[in-house]
Amino acid sequence: MGERAEKAIEKHARGYNCCQAVACSFADELGMDESLLYRICEGFGFGMGNAKGVCGAMSGAAIVAGLKFSDGNTENAGMTKAKTTKAAAKMQEKFTERVKALYCIDIKTGNNGRMLTSCDDCIRIAAEIVEEDLGL
Repeated sequence: MGERAEKAIEKHARGYNCCQAVACSFADELGMDESLLYRICEGFGFGMGNAKGVCGAMSGAAIVAGLKFSDGNTENAGMTKAKTTKAAAKMQEKFTERVKALYCIDIKTGNNGRMLTSCDDCIRIAAEIVEEDLGL
């Protein structure tokens, strides 16, 4: 397990939601204030506001991709969007291949009513994919 994945698991154990655990584990690499990133990610837990949508760990990975690739140029919006979207799509594909689902509801009930894997495993996998794909 990579250093960032271990850090993400520790953050989850301290009460961070899955999105916060992944994204905040890369705050220093991104030059971001961790408390601000924590606040940004707060609504993405439990598949976005408990809607059981896209896994929060993968939402955190997508946020990290945006923070890495976006130039933040609001005057000419979209110049870096393709790179961010491509990276997020590739990470989602890898995550789905490893976990066998992308949506929280499917992860939690996808094996005849039993969890496919734990939140900690999803966090670990997402953080490892960020490390591999984004070089962080």
